[in-house]
Amino acid sequence: MALWGATAIGLFFGYRPPKRHTRLDDLSFWQKLGRLDLLGSALIAAGLTLFLVGLNLGGGIFAWRSTQVLATLIVGIVILIAFGIYEWKFTKTGIMHHDLFCGGRDRGNTFAICIGLIFIEGIMLFAYVIFYPVL
Repeated sequence: MALWGATAIGLFFGYRPPKRHTRLDDLSFWQKLGRLDLLGSALIAAGLTLFLVGLNLGGGIFAWRSTQVLATLIVGIVILIAFGIYEWKFTKTGIMHHDLFCGGRDRGNTFAICIGLIFIEGIMLFAYVIFYPVL
C-alpha cells in the first residue's frame, strides 16, 4: 500500500505530459460541452443500468416472471432501442462515429472484424471467470 501511495504521489507531482493539440483547441469550454452527445450518453447509461439490474434481480432475489424483473428488463430494452434510433436518425455526431456503419471495403470490414474480436475476447473472459475458480 505504501508503494501504491508513493507511486500516486510521484505521478501527481512528476508527470507532466506535453499539451496535446486538437482541432477543438480554439473552442471555449461551453462550446466543447455543446459538442458532446449528452442525450445519447444519458440514454445508454439509463438503458444499460436498467437492463443489467433486471438481469441481476432475476433468478436470485426475484423470480424471472416477477413484475420487478420484467419491468426493469423491458424498460431497459426500450431505452436501448430508443438510444439506437436516436443515434441513427437524430444526431450527426453521436457516441459512435457514423462512418463505422457505412459500407465499403475499408470501413465496414474493419468494424466487423473489430466487433468479432471483441466478441471472442468476451467469450475468453467469461470462460476464465467461470473456470478459474475450479482450477
